[in-house]
Parts: sequence; C-alpha cells; structure tokens
Amino acid sequence: MKKFAFSLERVLEYKRQMLGMLKNELARLRAEQKRLEGEIAEKNREFGGLSRALAARMSGGLQPHRVAAYKAYLGELNRRTNLLLEQRGQVAARAEAKQREVVRMNSDISGLEHLRDRQLSAYRAEGRKQQETFVEEFVSHAGARAG
Repeated sequence: MKKFAFSLERVLEYKRQMLGMLKNELARLRAEQKRLEGEIAEKNREFGGLSRALAARMSGGLQPHRVAAYKAYLGELNRRTNLLLEQRGQVAARAEAKQREVVRMNSDISGLEHLRDRQLSAYRAEGRKQQETFVEEFVSHAGARAG
C-alpha cells in the first residue's frame, strides 16, 4: 500500500504561513496601539500639569501675554491629543479587522486539518482491511496446502 499523502498539504502549509504573517501584523498593530495609548496618557499628564500650573500662577497674578502663551500651548496639546486619539482609533479598527482575518484563517486551517485527519483515518482503515484480507488469504492457502 502506498504512503499516505494529503492532497491539500501545500494549501495547508500556505495557510499556516499566512496565519503566521497575519499574527505578526496583528502583533505590530497592537504594539502601535499600545504606543499611541502611552503617548495619549503622556499628553494628558502634561496637559493636567500645565493646567494646574496655570491656575496656580493665575491666582498669584500673571501677565496676560503669559496666560495667552499657556492657553495656546494647552490648545496645541489638546490638538495633538485629539490627533493621537484619531490615530489610535484607526489602528484599533485595523487591528480588529486583522483579528477577524486571523480567526478566519484559523478556521480554514482547522477545517483542512480535520479533513486530513478523516482522510488519514480512512487510509488506515483501508490498510487494516487489506492486511486482514492478506492474512485470510494466507491462512486459507496455508490450510489448502496442508490438507
């Protein structure tokens, strides 16, 4: 009996390679998302610190042009934070789409592996059947020769 060969083995290997690439891309997107979250947190901390500093200085008396400079910088920090939030949303959407691709690819691979396992079981059953037939023929021929 010839050796078992799964006809879709190359497809299965290709899908496994694609899954690896998808997982790497997903990891990169998640790292980017985490980096953006860190930047957002840093901008928020800076904004809070400057807001408190401005309030403290204003209570002690601050020249109007200094107040305007603080407010302009706070406005710029707010703008940068909003840009980072927008970027994080875009990266999160891409990460979700990539996650769906990973799940779909895992499902495809699982289906192919299940098919391969069924074919292998059928191959082994056929092998056992052929072996039983061979043994029966051997025994019947041995009995005929002895008799």
